[in-house]
Amino acid sequence: MKISVQQKHIDAGVRGSCSSDPIALAMRDAGLDRPHVGPRYITWREDFKDYSVETPAEVLEFMEQFDNGGWSKPFEFEVEG
Repeated sequence: MKISVQQKHIDAGVRGSCSSDPIALAMRDAGLDRPHVGPRYITWREDFKDYSVETPAEVLEFMEQFDNGGWSKPFEFEVEG
């Protein structure tokens, strides 16, 4: 599934939050339940099943920029459950 992190997610995101950062907000908008974005894993619930994947490099880079107050721009990434 392609996740599109848009400017609205960046503007509403909470720095340092694993469940309210721009990536988690974008995952929610894509229809995934209970997203949690951490430095090692991204987890979510879909169709009553729990999923966990290693955090992609581009997501880690975005998280570092966003959490440290750096300039963050919209991007897309893939998750497969």
